Amino acid sequence: MARATRGAGAAPRRGRAPEPRITMSDSDETVGQEDFAALLAQSGAAPRLEVGQSVKGRIVQIGAETAFVDVQGKGEALIDRAELLDEAGGLRVGVGDEIEATVISAGESVRLSHRLLRGAHAREVLAVAARTGVPVEGKVTAVVKGGYEVAVAGLRAFCPFSQMDVRRVAAPEELVRRVLEFRITRYADGGRSIVLSRRQLLEEQAAREAEETRKRLVPGAVVTGTVASLAEFGAFVDLGGLQGLVPLSEIAHSRTVRPTDRVQVGQPVTVKVLKVDAEQGRVTLSLKALDEDPWLRVAGALRERQVVRGRVARVTEFGVFVELLPGVDGLLHATEIPRGRQAEMRAAAAAAAEIAVMIKSVDPDRRRIGLALAPEGAAVGADVASPVAANVLLEGVVERVEAYGVFVRLAPGEVGLVPNAEMGTEPGTDHGKAFPPGTAVKVVVIAVEDGGRRIRLSRARALREEERVATQAYLREAAGRGGGFGLTLGEVVRQSRRK
Repeated sequence: MARATRGAGAAPRRGRAPEPRITMSDSDETVGQEDFAALLAQSGAAPRLEVGQSVKGRIVQIGAETAFVDVQGKGEALIDRAELLDEAGGLRVGVGDEIEATVISAGESVRLSHRLLRGAHAREVLAVAARTGVPVEGKVTAVVKGGYEVAVAGLRAFCPFSQMDVRRVAAPEELVRRVLEFRITRYADGGRSIVLSRRQLLEEQAAREAEETRKRLVPGAVVTGTVASLAEFGAFVDLGGLQGLVPLSEIAHSRTVRPTDRVQVGQPVTVKVLKVDAEQGRVTLSLKALDEDPWLRVAGALRERQVVRGRVARVTEFGVFVELLPGVDGLLHATEIPRGRQAEMRAAAAAAAEIAVMIKSVDPDRRRIGLALAPEGAAVGADVASPVAANVLLEGVVERVEAYGVFVRLAPGEVGLVPNAEMGTEPGTDHGKAFPPGTAVKVVVIAVEDGGRRIRLSRARALREEERVATQAYLREAAGRGGGFGLTLGEVVRQSRRK
């Protein structure tokens, strides 16, 4: 955009030069065509500057990166400060000095190049631009085979598809009639063969932006970017000249969420920088780090002995993790899975299926939730009462046998230990053979400790209780018969155990 001409000492002001105002007196309603042209010339109006045109101007201000040049009544133009430096890095000219340069851009703002000083004609200007790498403006005129036809300073040039952008343009026709900046990569046959690249300029711009971006990329920083692409293992985010990766584990707190469930290509996002590897050029980002901590919802949503449904997230050698809330997993320990249902759990994990579980324990501070399989028929949301209490006689199933005792499953989430001394067997008995997993046994609860996490049992006491009950029953029956004893007490006890 042309600027109004001002003196050397005036501060630069951007904006369009005022349009000439032509007034006519009542007595002279017509002006001849020649008189009108002369009046227009006197008003200061000037034809638009064209790319490739050589102009003279006076420097009115020199900034840190750009200098303003008053182009002899045609407005103000810009020239890079670097073009005014000598070999030692000092300024060759100052404010008020006159320079001659070539117009390389005539869009919203006029830009000059001192390097193209010799370019008095379009072909010469473009030849110099090809040698020096100075960008030139071109208008995309058509999509042709293999690329685009571009008009540059009145000459026809070609830009391959691969050189129009850093990524392939999805809709090439959308660029037609647009004025863009290019670098000339080939200039031959006196301007009859011109090849352009816009990609080089974009990559250089991206490199400059990347350098600025690196300065603010430190672990813990919160930055904004745009989703560039998606993969199974995460999302790549353009941070401005460089990309960072949001790994799958950092997309969301929920382990079942995929990248496409959370973001889409082109979507603006705010991320947290987790790690910067300058040597490898890798930046690790996180989306979930800026989300609310899901464990804050546990206290009001989950409680011990509650039956809930959750999605099986993964299987490990020590158990199955079940997602109870988005981002909150509980552990169904291997000891809580009967042998006959282990294959079922593996299949559920492969299908990410839902299962009913009972919450054994909740520890939000340590982020741990213990689970057990829900009892058959238990309603989701209901609380399951524990049948375990001290001095209660129960029947359970042998879970496993260790050198120090036998573990017995009493109910879902309720497994107790019968020490060898409480088994009520002869010394030297091989409990592994006498009580293989799955064997039904009766036990008495000796003690419930550590909030129900440790249950001590006794089979010997259960046997004694059976004998006591059988003896009392026999004595009542004998008394009813008048005191006759048809069986010995030992036979009575043995018969009661066989029932």
